[in-house]
Amino acid sequence: MSAVLETLGDRLAATRRARFVGREAELARFADAFTTDTPPFHVALVYGPGGIGKTSLLDELALQAREAGVGVARLDARDLRPSPEAVATAAEAVLEAAGDGRRLLLVDTYERIEGLDGWLRRTFVPSLRATDLVVLAGRNRPAAEWRSTWAGAVAEIPLRNLAPAEAEAFLDARGVPEAEREPVLAFTHGHPLALTLAAEWVRQRGDDAAFDPAEAPSLLGDLLARFVADVPTPVHRAALEGAALVRAVTVPLLDALLSPTGGDGAASSSPEALFEWVRDLAFTEVDAHGIRLHDVVRETIEADLRWRDPDRHAAFHERARHYYGARLRTARRDEDRRRALGDYLHLYRHHPVARPLLRRLYDSWAESDFAGSGPLRDGDAETVRALTAQHLGEAEAEAVAGWMERRPDAIEVFHTTDGSVAGALLTLPLDALDADARRSDPVVEATWGTVGSRLREGERGLLFRSWLDADAGQSVSAVQSLVFARTVERYLTTPGLASSVVLTSEPDLWGPVFTLVGLQRWPEAEAPGRETPLAAFGKDWRATPPDVWIEELAARAPGDPAPPAPDPDDALVVLSEEAFAEAVHEALKVVARPHRLAESPLLQARLVRERGGEPLEALQALLEEAAQQLADGVRERPYYRALDLTYFRPAPTQAIVAERLDLPFSTYRRHLRRGVDHVVEVLWRAETGG
Repeated sequence: MSAVLETLGDRLAATRRARFVGREAELARFADAFTTDTPPFHVALVYGPGGIGKTSLLDELALQAREAGVGVARLDARDLRPSPEAVATAAEAVLEAAGDGRRLLLVDTYERIEGLDGWLRRTFVPSLRATDLVVLAGRNRPAAEWRSTWAGAVAEIPLRNLAPAEAEAFLDARGVPEAEREPVLAFTHGHPLALTLAAEWVRQRGDDAAFDPAEAPSLLGDLLARFVADVPTPVHRAALEGAALVRAVTVPLLDALLSPTGGDGAASSSPEALFEWVRDLAFTEVDAHGIRLHDVVRETIEADLRWRDPDRHAAFHERARHYYGARLRTARRDEDRRRALGDYLHLYRHHPVARPLLRRLYDSWAESDFAGSGPLRDGDAETVRALTAQHLGEAEAEAVAGWMERRPDAIEVFHTTDGSVAGALLTLPLDALDADARRSDPVVEATWGTVGSRLREGERGLLFRSWLDADAGQSVSAVQSLVFARTVERYLTTPGLASSVVLTSEPDLWGPVFTLVGLQRWPEAEAPGRETPLAAFGKDWRATPPDVWIEELAARAPGDPAPPAPDPDDALVVLSEEAFAEAVHEALKVVARPHRLAESPLLQARLVRERGGEPLEALQALLEEAAQQLADGVRERPYYRALDLTYFRPAPTQAIVAERLDLPFSTYRRHLRRGVDHVVEVLWRAETGG
């Protein structure tokens, strides 16, 4: 009779339970909570990325709770309007249905109502019965206030990929032949959703199917068809493919990815409508930063696009790089800078140099607890000194302490939400340091010997003297990503920046990354014989201005090689003010004769490099524009006419020019001299960033 009364839901639950594997440690934490009068916690905060198995864990908890006689109330935040009234009404309804005894309230997809976190923590949860248990499951790490406000009553349960043995059991429960498991495990790395998809592919193909990750686009074709089979138009498919390349897509980003100039026909549907369509797909999630595709879905769609249409993939990638490059230039807040850098680096997640570092970096951010950065607070100097000694040695700690005393404005401290020091960055303006300050630190003195001698009046030099994470030192960490975001910001916002140097105690780790983004090892800027050797990586920004550098990075696809070291024959020419003035005067004399102008040292000057394009044409344009400024002023117009007829549209002799201008020769010469002085002044300001 019981078999007759068995419902389809009962059978589905039994199937799910038979297939559930792993999570023993997580489930063990609930055993006492279900069976004792004094549970070890009242609130459990379950979190992890999409597809990691949060919902499956809640299913198993519900089954175990019912077996222990605990009433189960369940909510999915996707079904709730994010308001206190709506959540309270829905929760009261399911809790009432759970009975009068001990109850378990499960809230899935908690990130959808994270905006109500404070109300839930301060008002709703405290209003529940003393015997109730609450589980909140979402993508993001819960706010630190849960740990402080509910200290001793909260359990944090982060979910990670399944361990190898658990992943084996997962595939065994789904009937994947043992011979097929090794490549599946290597491809999925224990990610539950990826395992599910791969197992389904093997099941559909039969026991003799050969799973080859190298052929993932074709092997996962049947699964991919599920994602895109009902795509309304080619433009909607393009929106899905574009979203697969990025961490999270927003309306402006989607608009940039589907630029009509790329031939995708995005004009036929608005970015706003496409964004809403992507958001409603079953395999997407929404957070404060936009729409995310589930990791395995994203990787599958991108892999298919890269295999099926590499030109289209490259076009999407280029548009995304330019979009993030622009955000890097304009970001002002710490969070915006970090986000822009992270989004940019995500595009390089398959690059052989960047891939392992990015994986470790994302793990670090998942565990970080930042509150921001700022100047030294009381007690910070002692902490930073102690951390520097721990990670970089006593000599380095002494040097950093000295700079914190002399230049407290040069140190930036990163803090956690509880106020402790998470890390620090010491940035010194080389051009603003006096000789005594430089000599106090052999490292700075060595750098100055290489950089300072080439700085001209008005030019700036930056030395990123020391940086570290409280726990990781100079290894991969969340603080390290903030440090790099800050260096990029300083590159882009420091007027007249001529040179910069980053010092690191981990050259083997960071050297390939620095080289990838165009920084070069400068051994001559390194101080020898130190307890902790520091490698110097620098860049002369007069050769490649920061804006040009960002554009060059944006134009470089992930598979492109790192830029080569500058050719000595094509090196930047750094002229003194006197030599620069002479070079401008000589260039004016031959501006109308390009074959002679090609010999000018100004072609290798900063202002010409910054102008971009063909150097000869750039120099001609700079000279003409500087002279043209004089044409608009009543008093200055005679100076322009003297320049124009002497250099730009030259007469055979200066005497003829004076005659055409109807001026005494001495007056003409005076006008010409003042015109030349003006051009020199304008171009010198451009050369030195004034």
